[in-house]
Order: sequence, then structure tokens, then C-alpha cells
Amino acid sequence: MEHVLLIAQIVVLLLLSALSIYFILVLVRLREVLGTVDANLKQVSTKVLPMLDNLEFITSKLRAIVENFDEQMGTLRTSIETIRSVADNVASFERRVQDAVETPIMDVMNTIGGIIRGFSSFITRITGGSSSD
Repeated sequence: MEHVLLIAQIVVLLLLSALSIYFILVLVRLREVLGTVDANLKQVSTKVLPMLDNLEFITSKLRAIVENFDEQMGTLRTSIETIRSVADNVASFERRVQDAVETPIMDVMNTIGGIIRGFSSFITRITGGSSSD
């Protein structure tokens, strides 16, 4: 029984040794992977920092453009409102001028038409012409 116990201890120690060697190999491989990840992260960080600086610059430029656009839109709205007001004033002025000019002209035309009808009736009666109406 002592031999069996001794053999079992030797087998267990060999298995533990093999397991320890396996864990050492896994840890070495893990160390290599972590070293590669670290190197890759360093490369990414060296390339990302300039990109972030450029992105910050682009963002500030974009912000300035948007603010300028907002200012220009305000100016454009004011200009459109001014043009609309001028167009309304011109239309109103046109109506007032048309009313002021058209009414007296129509009155003069009616008066002249009445004078011409009266004059033609007068001429017709004087000449003794017969009326075909």
C-alpha cells in the first residue's frame, strides 16, 4: 500500500509540475499578447492625438461658420422684410396715384364725351339732318 501511495504522490507531483509548466507557457503567451496590445495602443494614441487636434480645429472652424451663417441669415431676414415693406409701399403708392389720376381723367373724358354728344346733336339739329335712330 505504501508503494501505491508513493506512486500516487509521484503522479500527482508530475501532474502538478506539468500544470505549472502549462500555466507558465500561458502566462508567457499572455505577456506577449499584452505587449502587442500595449504597442498597438501606443501607435493608435500617437496617431489619434493629431487627429483629435485636427478635429478640434475643424470643429472650431465649423462653429465660426455656423455663427457667421446665423448672422448672415439675420441680415437676410432684415433685407427681405425691408424689400417687402418697400414693395408694399410701392403698391400702395401706385393705387393712390391711380386713384388720384384715374378719377379726374374719367370725369374729364365723360365731360368731353357729353360735350361732343351735345355738339353733334346741336350740329344735327342746325343742319336739319334727319335722325336715323
